[in-house]
Amino acid sequence: MKRGEIWALPDGRNVLIVSLTGLEEAYGAVLVIVLHDSGRFPDTAMSVVIDVPLSCTAVAVNIVQLRAGRLDGAKLLGEVTPATMARVDAALRAVQDL
Repeated sequence: MKRGEIWALPDGRNVLIVSLTGLEEAYGAVLVIVLHDSGRFPDTAMSVVIDVPLSCTAVAVNIVQLRAGRLDGAKLLGEVTPATMARVDAALRAVQDL
């Protein structure tokens, strides 16, 4: 698992890993943004429309900590582009007032 990957969880949710790569090994947990279907939310300072590898929207207020074991049986859908991850980072900073 690494930062910028999108995973399809066994419970049907899709998530984007936003925690540091290796956090799951060190602490047994990851931070993710739960993704929403494309078109549900606009592209704003707090939300990022993603096209590849999945058409969806990442809303920066939807941060969740998951035990690494929650990704057992999950399917890797791919990685977002560096430009998209930079926009997600900016949205996370905006939401957290950093």
